[in-house]
Amino acid sequence: MNKTRALLPGLSLCLVGAAASFLLDALIEKTTGISVLLLVAIILGSVVGNVWDVPDRMRPGVVVTSKTVLKVGVALLGLAVPAATVFALGWPVLLAAVLTVVLGFTATVALAPVFGLRRQQALLIGAGCSVCGAAAIGAVDGVLTKKREHEFVTAIAVIALLGTILLTVAPALGHLAGWGPHREGVFIGLSVHEVSQVVAAGGIAGTAVLPIAVTVKLGRVLLLAPMITVLSALERRRVAGETEGAEVRLPPLVPAFVAVFIVLVLARTFLPLPGGLIDGIGTLQHWIFAAAMFAQGTGVTVATVRAAGARPFLFGLAVTVVVVAVALLASFVV
Repeated sequence: MNKTRALLPGLSLCLVGAAASFLLDALIEKTTGISVLLLVAIILGSVVGNVWDVPDRMRPGVVVTSKTVLKVGVALLGLAVPAATVFALGWPVLLAAVLTVVLGFTATVALAPVFGLRRQQALLIGAGCSVCGAAAIGAVDGVLTKKREHEFVTAIAVIALLGTILLTVAPALGHLAGWGPHREGVFIGLSVHEVSQVVAAGGIAGTAVLPIAVTVKLGRVLLLAPMITVLSALERRRVAGETEGAEVRLPPLVPAFVAVFIVLVLARTFLPLPGGLIDGIGTLQHWIFAAAMFAQGTGVTVATVRAAGARPFLFGLAVTVVVVAVALLASFVV
């Protein structure tokens, strides 16, 4: 009970930060038509962290929100993925989704040394570009060791900015090229980073494009579980190799939040869950992500942002170009 009580001040701060982020994002969306909730939450948290020294009594709750609560949000994403609907797309589209993720990560590993990025930073950005934005970044962050807090926040910012650009460029490209709904939906679903950004881009493209784009995107989200399992196995091997002969706690092969994600995917696929329950949990997930991004932002200083420089953004742009190229080719084949 005392431990829970100790978390309340920090949890309350993050909840207030999430509420403020929703309000600011609503104003931005009303003006521009684009939602950038997670970016707003990070920036707001960073502003708070730089102008106000967060009291020690709030820090435990802030840390739990930025780590544990974020994993809960990633796990809940499983309820948004009806596997049967995704599989109904057919094997060519599913293969295209797999290739997008695999080639996106291949580019991540190949380009990281070129841009001088740490392995951890590169994997966070690469996951966001290749799979499903902030949720993938949070999932990867949950299995990496020797990570730095500012690298997580930088990755979220990179994905938010690039994804916002893509959600306007992708529909415009489809319109100018005169693509049909299927081709444009496949392209948007394979190229745009966040699920929410795909919804926005599909809405811009038209009502015939939207369901195709979202379903294709969910196919990429479905790959989150195997991606994290592979990364976790590689991380276990790396840690074991670096600490040979020493007593060390290895990362789990399948993290608990990934196991819950899989269970919820199966539940959404095989159980007659009420639509109200799914919508309610979806809303809760948005609040969780906003609170977690605010919490992460409080730990980012101006100095760390300056030290990061433009390299993470240029790296993210390069990986995004690879993902978009794969999506473009796939949209003509499938």
